[in-house]
Amino acid sequence: MSPTPTDSNKVVIITGLSQGIGQSIAKDFAVSGFNVLATSPHERELKNIVENISSEIGNNNSLSYLVGDISEKTFVDKLMEEAIKKWGRIDVLINNGKMTNNPKITSDEEIIPENKLQQQEQQSSYFVPEEYQTSDPLIRGFYYCIKAAVARMLSSNDGNAAIINISSCQGCITQQSAESFTEYNFGVDPYVDSMARIESLTKSIALELADKGIRVNGIVPGLVFNDINEELVEDSNKKNYKENEVPMRRIAKPQEVSKVALFLASKESSYITGAMIPVDGGLMLKRPNYFAEVI
Repeated sequence: MSPTPTDSNKVVIITGLSQGIGQSIAKDFAVSGFNVLATSPHERELKNIVENISSEIGNNNSLSYLVGDISEKTFVDKLMEEAIKKWGRIDVLINNGKMTNNPKITSDEEIIPENKLQQQEQQSSYFVPEEYQTSDPLIRGFYYCIKAAVARMLSSNDGNAAIINISSCQGCITQQSAESFTEYNFGVDPYVDSMARIESLTKSIALELADKGIRVNGIVPGLVFNDINEELVEDSNKKNYKENEVPMRRIAKPQEVSKVALFLASKESSYITGAMIPVDGGLMLKRPNYFAEVI
């Protein structure tokens, strides 16, 4: 049996690394002693973020990155093997991927037949089925990462491995974005649909892994300051309007999300699994869930 690791030799994989929440998560985990392997499809941004964090914390050995798209199964396998090659284990997976373009809801013919992909042999008693078909690249990427990480966590973790899926408050809101209802266009905003799927994926995988020493939870950020909404924050009128929508009357800092991720990765949260934790200043309290009915 391998010795129980401390945070100084634990390994976290963070997907979708970008400015704001992703950068804050990577920095906080590195400062806490984790070895961090980050990924994103955007090489220049990814490299700059990792170099900036390494320079800031004065440690070039605990951070590494790999450029690629997690919606491609071959890249996900490569990502997991990179962590094993560098540090010999995977303790935490943080799925922080965000869609850059809303996917179109497609017909069954356009869904990737994942069950036809070559099945990997796994050295574990737990098996995640291949037959997970979805045209949503974000959810497909989350699923691939979970599947690949679980197989490796089971052989190396100390009974306190964690998977954390980052969602969004928009998952509990419907938006009138579709012009018409058709057979394959249900009048539901694809981003909202994607965020809602993260919750169902998180809870179903959490139940499957509850007795395997792997906890699965989600974080649901509200309005958070980052590079995407920087223009909004700089406009005092827009900023005040948005802040007034939030019961706590302010926009969150990325660190307020990353600290929750650190907690969910720690032994202090050892009895929490299947939870979706809102970090939204009370925003979700004002917006009930709606359900789209397709007739």
